[in-house]
Amino acid sequence: MNRHNNFDLLRLIAAAGVMALHVVDLSREPSLSFLLWADTKIALSIFFIISGYLVYMSCERTPSLGEYTSKRLRRIVPAYAAVVVVCAFLGCLISALPLATYFGKAWVQYLVANLSFLNFLQPSLPGVFVNNPMPGAPVNGALWTIKVELMFYAVVPVIVWLSRRFGHHLVLGLGFIASCVWWGTFVHLAYSTGKGGFFEVAKQMPGQLMFFLPGAWCYCERDRLRRLGWRLGAIGIALLLLAYQWDQTHPTFGVFLYPLALSACVSWAAHNLPYLGSVTRHGDLSYGIYILHFPVIQTLVHFGVFKASPLGGVALLLLVVTSLAWACWHFIEAPMLWRKKPVLQTVPA
Repeated sequence: MNRHNNFDLLRLIAAAGVMALHVVDLSREPSLSFLLWADTKIALSIFFIISGYLVYMSCERTPSLGEYTSKRLRRIVPAYAAVVVVCAFLGCLISALPLATYFGKAWVQYLVANLSFLNFLQPSLPGVFVNNPMPGAPVNGALWTIKVELMFYAVVPVIVWLSRRFGHHLVLGLGFIASCVWWGTFVHLAYSTGKGGFFEVAKQMPGQLMFFLPGAWCYCERDRLRRLGWRLGAIGIALLLLAYQWDQTHPTFGVFLYPLALSACVSWAAHNLPYLGSVTRHGDLSYGIYILHFPVIQTLVHFGVFKASPLGGVALLLLVVTSLAWACWHFIEAPMLWRKKPVLQTVPA
């Protein structure tokens, strides 16, 4: 694929958007309400759409299933596991409980549940962040999406195989409709029964395929979409505004329209907007920012940094998270992704 695209920039903007919303939610500082320009829904959706595009491409262009699996796991798991383990051990420094109590059954359950990607089973560490303004907030509330990402990685080879056999229009289209039905059904049950658990079921797999699959379709149709030029962006933005309107008045139609409109906008911004340069020359920081920002915000809130100086807290947050993401890329992510190619030796005739 031509590297002169804006996918890396879009991922970085999406990660910054998620972090901005979490600053407002966790700090509860009214003076930081200007950060509400970001939209968590649209930021996460952009992540999933780009993932659908790039992971489908990776699977289609990787010669073996084993190599594909290895690449996907090395991209996600090492940094994720490092964040979980480091938070688990450093949590003792700010826990309200003594060490003997902290490193008990609940601590082990946190470690096992989160390393198994079952974050919802034990989202909190014993005595950690219990006095923060947002009650019941997990140690790292951004990690729930990683298991969704891994589940998508698992089904992509099947989707690619079916697309080759029956055509990507049919396979991706039926998968998209099924995903929207899943999402719409459980959201309806949540509203009709008043049980919030249905919302949690709705946003898991296969509900998020409504974003992954349009991203994969944009990869399959990348040449046609690029030729549309500015028209693709105009159509995408118009439909996105309509989807937000329908989300209030006709939510059933909005469920179908929103992922398609946003996918059109992402494809247009990635390929048709002027190339804005490489944002990864010093490292691909978007994943690190995403998985690291939540516990850093919680820690700054714990020490009253945002209450003492809201803007100073934001500046410190950016410095700390960017530095940690840089270190995560250079010492964990990149070494795990780098694989030395065999050296071909010439034998004299």
